[in-house]
Amino acid sequence: MKPEKISLDEYYPCPRCKRGQLKAIVLTEAFGCDRCNQIFGLSEENFTLEQLSTSYPYKKAWQWTGSMWRDDSRGIDSTYLPAAILVVLLPLLLLWLPASMSLPRGPGMVLWSLMTGFLLVIPALMFWFTLRQRR
Repeated sequence: MKPEKISLDEYYPCPRCKRGQLKAIVLTEAFGCDRCNQIFGLSEENFTLEQLSTSYPYKKAWQWTGSMWRDDSRGIDSTYLPAAILVVLLPLLLLWLPASMSLPRGPGMVLWSLMTGFLLVIPALMFWFTLRQRR
């Protein structure tokens, strides 16, 4: 869905508490929620709503699609999670794979192969669940 321009003349549901209603604050380009008292500002030619009163280092942002808010935040997981998985996984694999190949064939080789497979699958599943949770 394409984002729609946010108008200061309309009322919108609060993207944070989902129960309140956003109302324009007089003489500003900002909205306030009548339930949770959060303050939101407009940015990017009135297509994005940002939460202003927060101590969180990454600003929460939303875009209006005409019927609901779409999360447009750039959080820590969207930039650092793939890098963190790579930093942890790559050294393990660089040490683990040569060790598993040097073992003689037999039950030990099967065990090392299974362990290597788990080292690949578990971070991949963690990454997939994290991305799935954001949607």
